[in-house]
Amino acid sequence: MATRIFTTLTLLLASVASVSAHPLAATSDHAAAEHKEARALPTTWYHEEDHPAASLFRRQNATVTTANGTQVVVGSDAWVKSYPAGNPDVTKMPQEWINALAKAEAAGLIPNISLSVEGVYPSGIDPGSTEVCSSTDQCRGDGDIWDAPAGMLGVSFDDGPTEFSPPLYAFLKAQNIKATHFFIGEQIVAFPQEAQTAYQNGDDLAVHTWTHRYMTSLSNSEAVAELGYTMQVISDVTGGRIPKFWRPPYGDSDNRIRAIAKHLFGLTQVDWNQDTNDWQLGENASVTPASIAADLKKWITGPKTPGLIILEHELSNGSVTAFMDAYPLMQSSGWDIRNIPNLFNDQWYSNSLNDNSTVVQLDIISAGVESINLSSTSTAAPAAQTSGSTSNSNASASGSNSNSNKTNAATQGAVLKSWMALFAPLAIIAAL
Repeated sequence: MATRIFTTLTLLLASVASVSAHPLAATSDHAAAEHKEARALPTTWYHEEDHPAASLFRRQNATVTTANGTQVVVGSDAWVKSYPAGNPDVTKMPQEWINALAKAEAAGLIPNISLSVEGVYPSGIDPGSTEVCSSTDQCRGDGDIWDAPAGMLGVSFDDGPTEFSPPLYAFLKAQNIKATHFFIGEQIVAFPQEAQTAYQNGDDLAVHTWTHRYMTSLSNSEAVAELGYTMQVISDVTGGRIPKFWRPPYGDSDNRIRAIAKHLFGLTQVDWNQDTNDWQLGENASVTPASIAADLKKWITGPKTPGLIILEHELSNGSVTAFMDAYPLMQSSGWDIRNIPNLFNDQWYSNSLNDNSTVVQLDIISAGVESINLSSTSTAAPAAQTSGSTSNSNASASGSNSNSNKTNAATQGAVLKSWMALFAPLAIIAAL
């Protein structure tokens, strides 16, 4: 009897044990990290612990382990040096990412679409076709977010963090506004304290790539590096949270890029339906604070169907001020103002409901599954977004659309089976 109990407990402990390390640390034997996958597409609702991409996002502490095994503090010089300076060298990115891409390509998950030149495709290729579906050409791909639900206004900012970010963050905090920041990876390395401030203030951090290049102009490997490094650095400054949303620079994406973002990283693409062009302040004489204010007033006081997702930036004093000046009108006009995930009552991160909820020890979402219902997988996590979402929480059912976090029966069944498998040994012990 004692032997049986000991054996069962050993199996249980082995099933939940894991050792975390920063994914940028060198590994000597990648064969051990091979993903155990079926011949067909994955059927599990989460990546297994030995999935090549799983090691990207396991670190839960404020330190990281470099390639030589040294523990360094986030924001330190050693931490900065662990990331690419400028365009990432794809030959030096983690082997796990390379393996994951190779498998996705071999499985036919990544469409073979010709590269563009800054969003312009070679002659004979229709960017608006169902095969290409270029978002630069305003083609809306499956799963893209372009519009907010009726009556709602999604607050988001691109290209941060920058030296102009602190006044914006202070304003958002003072007004209890929850925003989504689509951060550039190398900007987080340059301004780590600002990035951590945004997170600590209760904002959602999302992906805007590493160097802000036209994504459809990049090879598959280059696209992986742009997304992967940004996801990792966001994970570093948020206590291990895995970004769930991304916005393509210049709005430049197509079905090839969407597939890489979705199948390798579980990312949902977020676009916009109004553009302030505030990034052109000081560069285009026709774009002025007055012209931006006029556009914002027109949109804010206009129809509420569909809801608004306005493209704004934290690139200059002018762009930051434009939002702060327009915010009172947003309030008085009756908009329900939220960050991007709260528009759809969705979780902010792939492994955490929001900025202060439990970080579940699961990795990126498997292909074909939009999100993990965290309230079903962790009793420690709240069933709904609470203080992390404050004035933005509790989206109504009418505010949900096809992009909402709707876990279907099959996914719920997979969750139940996963947990039944985990705790089955306890039932065996009880029966002994």
